[in-house]
Amino acid sequence: MKGPELLLCYQEDIMAIFSKADKNQSGTLTLADFNDVIKDICERYPQVEIYLKKKQLKNFVDILKNYQGNDQKEIIDIELFKAALSEVDAQMKSLPATAQVAAQQGAYLANCFNHMEECEKNPEVPLRFRESGHHRFRPFRYKHLGQFAPLGGEQTAAQLPGDWVSIGQSTQWLWYSVYASKQVSWRTRALVVSDWGRRFIFGRDSSRI
Repeated sequence: MKGPELLLCYQEDIMAIFSKADKNQSGTLTLADFNDVIKDICERYPQVEIYLKKKQLKNFVDILKNYQGNDQKEIIDIELFKAALSEVDAQMKSLPATAQVAAQQGAYLANCFNHMEECEKNPEVPLRFRESGHHRFRPFRYKHLGQFAPLGGEQTAAQLPGDWVSIGQSTQWLWYSVYASKQVSWRTRALVVSDWGRRFIFGRDSSRI
């Protein structure tokens, strides 16, 4: 999907959300009107929930208030609604191109395929905004589990959830254990560990480089 098409799709989504909340079709909403759809918005668009946590806001109503600043209105029109959601979307970044992301996406897709028939009959939520009914699956949510950066000389830096940072040889051994545990089979784990053992004993073989 190209840029203009993606923008059009995004604008249609916003219009659909607004129409869903605007039950009396007045073209305007009160802040209280969002309470009926806020849960579905956060389910369908995980970036909204991420934005709320990042900005330490309680709910979507706070997003609108935060966007308006001192000039707060009790009645919200579609343009203000678009602007507030665009502000949320603009703060979001693409997921990093790492194996951790790919592994979680692969597990998510595998789970979707395995439960395809079941979810056809009993959709998991969230609510469809453009159509009636519910989506079959929940949107993909990435969970950052940390990252390692080998520094050389048996030194590694690690950043783990909770803003825990560690550097040194002990972190290198932690990296070894995590790396080995992520191998797809016991055979590859044994090969990796034996390769590390040979390197510790005989050093790195650079004769073929």
